Amino acid sequence: MNNTEQSTACHYDITDACKNLLKIERLHTQDDIRQRLIKLGYHHINQSTVSRMLSRLNVIKVTDAYGKKIYRLPCEDKSRHTDVSVSTKIEFITHNQSVVVIKTPPGCAQLIARLLDLNPHPEILGAVAGNDMVMVAPKSINQIEDCEHVVRLLLGQPNTESIN
Repeated sequence: MNNTEQSTACHYDITDACKNLLKIERLHTQDDIRQRLIKLGYHHINQSTVSRMLSRLNVIKVTDAYGKKIYRLPCEDKSRHTDVSVSTKIEFITHNQSVVVIKTPPGCAQLIARLLDLNPHPEILGAVAGNDMVMVAPKSINQIEDCEHVVRLLLGQPNTESIN
């Protein structure tokens, strides 16, 4: 194996190790992740490498059951289709003249925003999630109703009149 192949193999190993850590442990900081990877034998890892890896993996920070922020891998369905159970995580969808709002139970907004990000649509410029609310920016505020319709379709919600 040449140096490039070894570097690539090591990269995949450390990425897999990081994914496994994020699945089974409650890690609060990038340094926590770095320290755990060092304990696993990745002695030359630094904080900037951890940061880039987390970015590549689309890792998110969520609030756990104890109210502490922890790093987690996003929940992704390989087929990128919305599961019926996701629609139960939406309390309502509405819009005003400039933004579509999705209300969720506490802790569910990032999942909903991630689903929208995984299913890009020309009507949607982007989505921002808080703890229990997602704000979706339409491509054009003149097409806000079309944007809400697309959001409802992507999230498996019936296309009803919004709560304006």
